[in-house]
Amino acid sequence: MKEKFKIKLKWFLSSFIWLGLIFLIIDIISKNVVVSAYKSGALGDGGAVIIPNFLRIQYVINNHFVFGLDLFKNDVATRIVFVIVALGISAGIIVFLVKKWGKVNKFYKACLMMIIAGAVGNSIDRIFYTSNYLASPVTGVVDFIDFYGVWKFHFNIADVSVVVAAIMLVIYMIITEIIDAYRKSKLQPKTAEDNVKVVSKTEQEKNKFLEKKDHKDE
Repeated sequence: MKEKFKIKLKWFLSSFIWLGLIFLIIDIISKNVVVSAYKSGALGDGGAVIIPNFLRIQYVINNHFVFGLDLFKNDVATRIVFVIVALGISAGIIVFLVKKWGKVNKFYKACLMMIIAGAVGNSIDRIFYTSNYLASPVTGVVDFIDFYGVWKFHFNIADVSVVVAAIMLVIYMIITEIIDAYRKSKLQPKTAEDNVKVVSKTEQEKNKFLEKKDHKDE
């Protein structure tokens, strides 16, 4: 029993599912804290300024696509279709990455779990959440992180999880491609003369092997 538990625990830790769960739990808790603070009046419409002219916590509902794009109607059926499409695209990207880069190492697993956690966190909001605390009740994703001194878009922990993981993956892929290209260039002969040298060396080794074999036969 203990051995089976150890094997399952080892698999759970190496799969990085726990990392995805951590981000998902933090996302859900942080959203509920912000909603409760706004409902109780502790967090006004103007939000709570953390760093003047740079960062504040402000409760808003995002019923749009990424970066404020209004691509779907605010009804249950459309929201469910949107979530299915979003999750389908995420799954397709993950399958593509796995097939292209072969065996998924720990770094990939960690990034993919972060992306999945972010997608699930926001999908939960899009399906179930309806605000009853704003002037006009609206359904959508709870956003609260606002770099109002930098740009106009709000986001949440789920967004952070997805964006950070995506950036990490892109950087990792670029570095991996550069390293692979460098290794291939080192292995390939640079000139025709080098190619002749490689062939000549191979022939020499072959001749030495045949000479040793003939000597043993004698």
